[in-house]
Amino acid sequence: CSATGTIMKNPEVAKMWNEKVIRGLSKLQKALILSGFDSLKQGGFMVYSTCTLEPEEDEEVVNFLLEKREDAKLVSFELPGLKYRKGLKEWDGKSFDGSLTKAARIYPQDNGTEGFFIAKIKKVRT
Repeated sequence: CSATGTIMKNPEVAKMWNEKVIRGLSKLQKALILSGFDSLKQGGFMVYSTCTLEPEEDEEVVNFLLEKREDAKLVSFELPGLKYRKGLKEWDGKSFDGSLTKAARIYPQDNGTEGFFIAKIKKVRT
């Protein structure tokens, strides 16, 4: 990932950030999430997590999976001891599946940690 969630710890990350890099990483992540999901057994779980807060690498990637695989479902989870916010339902004029609110966005300013995105996905029977 672009690692923008780690900028507080590693300011060098900001120097490589640009939209072209984000688009390229998002394309790669979409291929990886499909491959990972297709490797799951029915009833299996996958956690998709990045150390970036770029919606193109987070919600957009998971939304892509949900659109391509009808047996992919987001499930709720807890992160005890951490403050986190729900995943985004829209970004930059794009609408995402409503179940993305089950994902978690961990912001550096909320916990004194790096930034992360986490989604838990189950391969269900169709």
